[in-house]
Amino acid sequence: MRVKANLFILALTLAGYGAVHADVTNKGSKMTNREKVLQLLESIRTGEPGPLSYIDPDKYIQHNLYEADGVAGFRASLRQLPKGSAKVKVARVFEDGDYVFTHTDYDFFGPKIGFDVFRFEKGLMVEHWDNFQETVSKTPAAIP
Repeated sequence: MRVKANLFILALTLAGYGAVHADVTNKGSKMTNREKVLQLLESIRTGEPGPLSYIDPDKYIQHNLYEADGVAGFRASLRQLPKGSAKVKVARVFEDGDYVFTHTDYDFFGPKIGFDVFRFEKGLMVEHWDNFQETVSKTPAAIP
């Protein structure tokens, strides 16, 4: 009887493992667009290629005139950065329907403040707009 009970517990444990494993493997489909953007921005710092899969390779339009469209354009931009030099710290992120907006402190080729807008279709990024400004420590308003 004890052996049957242990086998039953083992079967339940393995069944539970299968359910947990299924949730982990399907996590990408359950991620919010906001989470995808945060992972993509973090990949600028880490070099992790996985978040590039959130970009639609056939439709992605890059509205920054200094970068090419598509995944290849994004990769080319990353290759220009010296390894380990980029810093990315998202200050705010908002999701509204198919759009995700971020306000981010960047440091690549000097400190910058950035505002990014991503548009999604069917869970993939299809457009990106951005605007950067050099970070300043003193502004005219702060001068007495």
